[in-house]
Parts: sequence; C-alpha cells; structure tokens
Amino acid sequence: MKTPTKKLEARSRAATIAAGKKFATTLKPGSIVRLEGDLGAGKTTFVKGMALGLGAKSEDDVKSPTFVIMHIYFKTRIPIYHFDLYRLKSEEDLLAIGFEDFLYDRSAIICIEWAEKAEKVLPLSSHRVSIRIIRENARVITFN
Repeated sequence: MKTPTKKLEARSRAATIAAGKKFATTLKPGSIVRLEGDLGAGKTTFVKGMALGLGAKSEDDVKSPTFVIMHIYFKTRIPIYHFDLYRLKSEEDLLAIGFEDFLYDRSAIICIEWAEKAEKVLPLSSHRVSIRIIRENARVITFN
C-alpha cells in the first residue's frame, strides 16, 4: 500500500523549520528520512526543525554535514544521525563510511540528504521528503 502524498508551501525559512518540527512528531526510533532537493533547497534547514521538534534547544545545534558526511545529535529525545551524501561518488563510498551500520540502528532517527545516492540500500519503508524551490524564499515540501 502506497503512502499518500502530502504537499505544503513553506514561504520562509521559519516555515521550513516549522514543517520539520511538526514532521518530527510523526517519527519514532528507527525511522529513516530521505531528503531530496537541489543545493540550497532547505534540506539542512528542515533537519534543524526536526531536531527542535525532538527537543534540541537551538537550531544552531544542527550543522550541515556536507564536508564531514555525518553528524550525530544526542541533545534530542531520540538521537539523530544526519548524513549528507552529496560528495560521495559510489556505493563503495557508502560502505567505506559504515553507512549500513548506522542505517539499521533502531534507536535513532536517520536523516539522509542526497538520499538518491543510497537508493539501492535504503528500505522502501523510509519516509521521502522532497523540497523544491519555487521562489527565492518559498519552497514546496512533499512528503510520502
């Protein structure tokens, strides 16, 4: 059974954070979130909202993992493993960083930016969040 698609328009950075915060309330340990969208679409901003929704004190606790590939956030009710796969070139790169060890940790929420690069190893049950730029400060966020 396919999950219904839900769309919303976020007309500001604050609205993208609010969407992430609300979305986080639907997750449980072991949830996997695929984040898709162009550079600058707001994937990390959405994760900042998720962290706030899970009890982080400040959005500044969340940093883009583009250059380090992964950050772990423990200052939330459920730990968050935040991956950015933008710089990875192959499935071998995923294996080399131990991606699958984190992917199946049932005690954390796994957020993956540029998740399409891990398509072959991600379970079908993962949540897909697509963020599309429609104007300078506006995004369409699609959940399915």
